[in-house]
Amino acid sequence: MKYLFYLFAGVTGVGFCFALLLWLLSWSLQPQASDAPIDVDPDLLASIERDRDVSFDSQRIDTLPRLQVDVDSSEGSDASWWPRGESPILAQLVESGDLPPVRDRTGPEPLVMRGVDGIGNYGGTWLRVASSENDVGVIQNRMSYTGFFRWSPLGEPVVPHLAKSFEPSEDMRTFTVRLRRGVRWSDGHPFTANDVMYWWRDQELSEDLTDGIPPRWMYTGADPGTIDMIDDYTLLFRFTKPYPHFKRIMATYSFYMTQDPEHYLRPYHPTLGDQDRIAEGMQAYQLPSPRALYAYMRNFMNPDCPRLWPWIYRSYKANPPQVFVRNPFYFAVDESGNQLPYIDRLQFAVRSGQMMALSFVNGEVSMQTRHVRYENYTELFDRAESTGMRVLHWYSATRSPWVINPNLNRRIDPERPSTRWKAQLLADKRFRQALSLAIDRKAIIRALYNDQVEPAQVEPGPESPFSSPELRQAFIDHDTQGANALLDELGLTGRDADGMRTYPDGSTMTFFIEYSQFTDIGPGHFVVDDWAAVGVRAILQERARQLFYLHKNAADFDFNIWSGESDFFAVIEPRYFIPHSIEAFYATQWAQWYALGGYYDDPRAKRVANARPPPRDHPMYRAYDLYEQALLAPSRSEQIALMKKVFAIGAENIWTINIADAPPQLVVLDEDMRNVPKNALFGFVAMTPGNAGIETFFFENPVMSQGAIDDVRNAIVNPIARPRLDGSSPDTIDRAIPLGSLIRSVILGIVALALLLIAIKHPYIGRRLLIMIPTLFVISIIVFTIIQLPEGDYLTARLVQLQEAGNADAEQEIEDLRQLFHFDEPMWKQYARWMGFFWFTSLDVADAGLLQGYMGRSMETAQPVNQIVGDRIILTVCISAGTILFTWAVAIPIGIYSAVRQYSLADYAFTLVGFIGMSIPGFLLALVLMVLADVSGLFSPEYAAQPEWTWGKLIDLLRHIWVPVLVMGVAGTAGMIRVMRANLLDELSKPYVTTARAKGVRPIKLLLKYPVRVALNPFISGIGHVFPQLVSGGAIVAMVLSLPTVGPLLLAALFSEDMYLAGSMLMVLSMLGVLGTLVSDLLLLWLDPRVRYDEVTT
Repeated sequence: MKYLFYLFAGVTGVGFCFALLLWLLSWSLQPQASDAPIDVDPDLLASIERDRDVSFDSQRIDTLPRLQVDVDSSEGSDASWWPRGESPILAQLVESGDLPPVRDRTGPEPLVMRGVDGIGNYGGTWLRVASSENDVGVIQNRMSYTGFFRWSPLGEPVVPHLAKSFEPSEDMRTFTVRLRRGVRWSDGHPFTANDVMYWWRDQELSEDLTDGIPPRWMYTGADPGTIDMIDDYTLLFRFTKPYPHFKRIMATYSFYMTQDPEHYLRPYHPTLGDQDRIAEGMQAYQLPSPRALYAYMRNFMNPDCPRLWPWIYRSYKANPPQVFVRNPFYFAVDESGNQLPYIDRLQFAVRSGQMMALSFVNGEVSMQTRHVRYENYTELFDRAESTGMRVLHWYSATRSPWVINPNLNRRIDPERPSTRWKAQLLADKRFRQALSLAIDRKAIIRALYNDQVEPAQVEPGPESPFSSPELRQAFIDHDTQGANALLDELGLTGRDADGMRTYPDGSTMTFFIEYSQFTDIGPGHFVVDDWAAVGVRAILQERARQLFYLHKNAADFDFNIWSGESDFFAVIEPRYFIPHSIEAFYATQWAQWYALGGYYDDPRAKRVANARPPPRDHPMYRAYDLYEQALLAPSRSEQIALMKKVFAIGAENIWTINIADAPPQLVVLDEDMRNVPKNALFGFVAMTPGNAGIETFFFENPVMSQGAIDDVRNAIVNPIARPRLDGSSPDTIDRAIPLGSLIRSVILGIVALALLLIAIKHPYIGRRLLIMIPTLFVISIIVFTIIQLPEGDYLTARLVQLQEAGNADAEQEIEDLRQLFHFDEPMWKQYARWMGFFWFTSLDVADAGLLQGYMGRSMETAQPVNQIVGDRIILTVCISAGTILFTWAVAIPIGIYSAVRQYSLADYAFTLVGFIGMSIPGFLLALVLMVLADVSGLFSPEYAAQPEWTWGKLIDLLRHIWVPVLVMGVAGTAGMIRVMRANLLDELSKPYVTTARAKGVRPIKLLLKYPVRVALNPFISGIGHVFPQLVSGGAIVAMVLSLPTVGPLLLAALFSEDMYLAGSMLMVLSMLGVLGTLVSDLLLLWLDPRVRYDEVTT
């Protein structure tokens, strides 16, 4: 009874203390809420309001900022802008004879630019973050923006870039574009009109590379334009009808014409190229067709392909960060003749979408707009001063971050009768009007945007010359009575047991709203509740990006969520006013029909099953008519008048449902960075941040380590090409064995030799090694089966998209994918290829699989998985080993102490700490430690840009690496303390311990020599599951901490449904589990004499 009393008192006391602790924590951390107004400095408040005001008058073009400077090129070397200054790095290469003088690199007619803050300094690394490896591809457009013309920071005026001059004909049917003389590709070869003609004649019009049909922006009406070469620096564009938007269209899309150096790509052209070189390239890179090889050589990740960009990729790396170095032949200078860009290096780290905001908040970027979300406003401003960052506000040409797309072309499935009702309702404007009226936009804006935006439908915006107040205000009032009246008018008067409306036949009515990580859930819950208030049941469904697109392309969804895109430029990007491309989510079938030329009876539109026109009497067809007229209207006033009619149709029909207009686009930048405009248009059409003059950006106090300087110099002179899969080395460079590969080879050799010796001496280990073979075989079957089970994957989504394109180009890509992934083969054969069984009969490297150490290709990037995983394995193993050592170093002594001092105060304290450690989620602890220690990733920004190792970088690594080791070790340590304590208590209670004590064996010797070693047996046996658990269980922690380990790669593959990459990662986890079991067997062999005794007796 006394024992029960003490037990009850102890439990009650601990519970009371724990509750008191939680209360104290909640009290100390509670926000200081008060109804009293906050006392704010009026001047500060006025300054913030001025920063938030991004309005401007787009009609007064003469007052808008312009970064390009008109000069007289005939002034020659006497002009102030004549090329004479250059980066010190390039000056050294000129002195050593590796580069010609700067005047010969830029040419006699360079582009002259003026930064908003004036002349800049050379040096520094521009740090950015990307959401994926593919996201680094913005270097091809937004982060280079090298076309004939450019948009200015606030749109107009459109200024020359690669073009020196532009002359339209009076009837706007022909346009003469004169290129700058002396412009060179990054390898020094001249850029001329021949390169543009190669793109046009031998690529766009080539049925061997595309379907031979020009891009839609080279059309006027039903007829494609033509391009003629007058001389090496003059191009003539001809169209059958007036093309008043030509210059503006070229400001967005002409960068496509300047990506293809004829002298480099022609040898790889499927029909015009060197067939021997093509065959050798296909073998070297294990590619299925000449077309696939051509695309591979054009890829932005090919260091050998010359570019016209400010920064170029010269050193291949399978894993981020990816580094681009200054282009020594870039054709732009400032007003003092200093060659641009000022910044020497551009570096992309890759962060998961959820954790990207932490990179901005922690000051890990130099300047970025992409992926910076307005919901991070408070954190960005709170941390700006401590992280040395500034936050600017830019005008968002994308007029909504979150749009509801009703599926006007809802697919009807005979097996699902509800889809017929859904298609009928979604196509009825009264249903869309009712749902729009049901939304309480002011409540959403108050909760999510702090009343900083206004209720609005998607329209070009007040600052756009195409602004439409009628469309902006259409059906945006919160009117539940009006919504109910419209729904009743539709015959939706029945109600189910939950009070929700039913279809007219009485069946349950439920709609699904699909969204992806791109937009996140946003105000989704508010919308669902508002619709429920008028009797419409809706359920939010988050979809992986590929499955989201699969449903979108197949028109098999009810509603989905996406953002606007450059709606400010209503004629150039009208997707939310008429469905002109497949990215018009609300009417993908009409969009396909229009994009394939169906409006002009192009036979391609009839070949694609998912392309169909709206009925001739449908309001959308009328909108198409008006838009086509606006494309040909010669004056801006006529264009605006016609687009106003398009907007009026949209205002009545509510093609999409929006919540509010766009808040300002936040820009995060280092306080040391200059020449960044205070305001600029943000959007794809404007090619942001390219329109802001990225070449002129500079650091007021640039910092570059000697290693970074050497990295730029070496990359320019000695590029590192992509490795060949046939084992040969590229002829263009003299490659050394990478240090990582050398270290791995040495380690694997030592481990293999050690295992062989142990297996010979100890048959027990030999048997365990033999068991590993069938174990891994069974696991491989299970893994392959699992990755085939989910609905859809990246490859399936891509195939659907290509099949809907309905052209020869798409058919060829489908064939290439078929040869790469063999998706049309039976499952058993796909498994045999994945494993590499066919290699044993062919000995062909193309048949290599897992058994040969080749993990296949990623569906998303077509890169070999071995290259993608790269050094992630080494870092993963290092962190895992460090975590295990930390766990043992802490858990073993504490467990021993708790067992020896059972029920002591320290024992209770360790028990309490252990339980807390087991209860705290790892990712939560990681977030707390990140805030307290002010660290994330592996390096601070100043060392992230430093390629070489120094004592400072090593110390910085140690300052960061302890966080993941501690976070991933805490839960395991807490659990192992309990295991060690329990095991040791069990051993200490056995008779042999009492006998040893009676014989006078010293306590410490007795404890360590026998009970502790035996107590460690189950401790060591658990290592088998620790290795994969650290990788998989630590994946979210690694994402939070932005660590380049295997775990986040696995999660990214699962999110993108890249099943082969995910399957290979699962095999890696399985192999780690088997390896952990082997390690535990080896340790038990040394630690526990009973294992050795059993081995001898058997």
